[in-house]
Amino acid sequence: MKTKSTLEYALIGLLNQRAQSGYDLRKTFTTTAMSNYSDSPGSIYPALRRLEARGWIEAEAPPSGQETDPRKRQVFRLTNSGKAALVAWIEQPIQLQDMASQLAELMLRFAFMDGNVPRTTTLRFLEDFEQALGSHIAKLRVQFNDLSAKYPLHTGTLAFQSGIESMEAQTAWARQARARLLENSI
Repeated sequence: MKTKSTLEYALIGLLNQRAQSGYDLRKTFTTTAMSNYSDSPGSIYPALRRLEARGWIEAEAPPSGQETDPRKRQVFRLTNSGKAALVAWIEQPIQLQDMASQLAELMLRFAFMDGNVPRTTTLRFLEDFEQALGSHIAKLRVQFNDLSAKYPLHTGTLAFQSGIESMEAQTAWARQARARLLENSI
């Protein structure tokens, strides 16, 4: 079976919140901060079919009398095995290589933590996130210093600086989020 995609995890995370149709899920992707996921029927419906084939979601039976209505939206809900897959994905350890290309996926995992994992898991995630991002930033700073010595006002150097500063802002956010969660769990 095909490798699981971040889109599939986004879908099961949303279906964990409530049963929804493919159309409802598409609307979420176009009207929220999740707009980086494709709202294309050519992406969402095949992903829903893969999730259904895996047994992670199932279609709810249509209300009585609407079984043959061709325009009736099919509503999907998360199964117990889908919930287990969601939790396993959320609980994956953070890898240093995630910092380079998986920040959006890490934030998606964080977004689905409440109600799915213990608060201690969320706090550990934020601590690991901050540490891994700090290590990644340190490596980037070495590269940036070399590059800026050669090309101090080059647009590529300035773009590199922007990326580092964005990651530093995310590190500060993780520290603050962890402090807020700790403060409210006492």
